[in-house]
Amino acid sequence: MAESCFLAKLKHYIELTESEKSALRTLEEPPKAFAAGSVIYEEQESPAGNLYLVDEGRLHSSTALADGSRAILRIYYPGDIIGVNSIAFERSATTTVTSVPTGLCKFPRSRLAEVFENHPRLATLFYALAALENVALQDRLKSIGRTDGKSRIAALIMDVLSRLRTTSPDMPPTVNLMMTQGDIGDAVGLTNVHVHRCLKELADEGFIRRHGSEITVLREEELVERAHFINRYRSIDTSWFPPPAAG
Repeated sequence: MAESCFLAKLKHYIELTESEKSALRTLEEPPKAFAAGSVIYEEQESPAGNLYLVDEGRLHSSTALADGSRAILRIYYPGDIIGVNSIAFERSATTTVTSVPTGLCKFPRSRLAEVFENHPRLATLFYALAALENVALQDRLKSIGRTDGKSRIAALIMDVLSRLRTTSPDMPPTVNLMMTQGDIGDAVGLTNVHVHRCLKELADEGFIRRHGSEITVLREEELVERAHFINRYRSIDTSWFPPPAAG
């Protein structure tokens, strides 16, 4: 049986025991299909009692701004759990929408608590990954506040590519963003027109090649430098983790 993206993502950071794998598979219920544009959570409306494991597809979470626009806060990929950002609340803190046809495994957050109770090392790993996500968002906010449009988009491209490499380490430097130019703008604080111009200039300067929403990075090291990008997903410090549970 092929290994799921969920287990592959976690194995990127630690070597899972068979007992830990079995516990994690309890979260992998048969996925339900959702069409593109499906609202999974609505900000301040949807109950936050259930979480979803992304089996396939792509989603993004956003928050509404005072002027009626939105800010995209996070993009979700196969292997991610959505809803964790609202786990402390009764209602969802963000709106989460599928970008493309997506398969999701739904489970109550109480089941995650059961996994953590029996496997403290997994609880530690999830805590560390949540901290990683916070730092990645901090990096993007810094990019939005202190860099130009091309650097912001370059950072977004490298962020997507780096995330996908946690489950597919040998993938070539080609990624389908699965985002409209409006989505990109909402993620990096630019207008559609500015996004279009910046993508064209990055291509004209030889950093990327574009084919629709698919982007191939041609000069990766230079693009990383242009973006001031730090790959937070490559590794985490696990030296302080407890040992795996017996059995």
